[in-house]
Amino acid sequence: MSHKIIFSISNALNKWLTLNLERIPSPDGKKIGIQPLITNSHTISWQCHVIKNSYNSDLHTVIAVEAYSRFTLLLPFPYTPSKEELEDIICHEWTNSIVDLAIKHGEISFEERPKHFMTITQQMINIEWWRNTDLSVNGHVSDAEQWIVQTIENNQTEALTIEQAQDLAFYINSFFKRAKDSQGKKQKFYPVPRFVDDNLARFISPNIMNNTTPPPKKTDRTSNVISMTDYLKSKALK
Repeated sequence: MSHKIIFSISNALNKWLTLNLERIPSPDGKKIGIQPLITNSHTISWQCHVIKNSYNSDLHTVIAVEAYSRFTLLLPFPYTPSKEELEDIICHEWTNSIVDLAIKHGEISFEERPKHFMTITQQMINIEWWRNTDLSVNGHVSDAEQWIVQTIENNQTEALTIEQAQDLAFYINSFFKRAKDSQGKKQKFYPVPRFVDDNLARFISPNIMNNTTPPPKKTDRTSNVISMTDYLKSKALK
């Protein structure tokens, strides 16, 4: 089954890629350009944005946040990619994250990695690009942006390396998020279990999945405010 994939692109990313994307059609003519994104049984939506890493740098980082799980990808670029190249890289990193986390959580074996990587990649074909910003998901994009800027400033560098971006994204994804469900009720959840469960159910045959995904390890964190000091301390211990 081929799922529809929506990349909702901010104005900044639309301009950086020198595109002229259309806005997501509005059924009632309202909220044009700020349509809420939906991830459901047949659609997967990502909110995508780009930031300049520092004032005097031409280096950029693309931020992609999935609408249902709020799972975050951070993708550094030393150049401006084409639309097709960015699409390939997002899908590649998305697939990597699915497979690697599924292995870590014991859902699939390491030996099955190449097979599942190919199976997932072959289903990422029905992709739509729109110029739109879901304000709810964009709050998590803005949080990631602040983290990138703070990390670069503290490291006294021009930009994140690929390894630093992956490490920071992993750290961000380890904290719980708050969002409203389809009935407008506030809920609190961790991105990783949602991301793993949803993607395994979509892309990989149910007969190789376990019934549940192990919950994240317990920590003493009691809020969704991520402490930059804690992050720097954890890096210093490595």
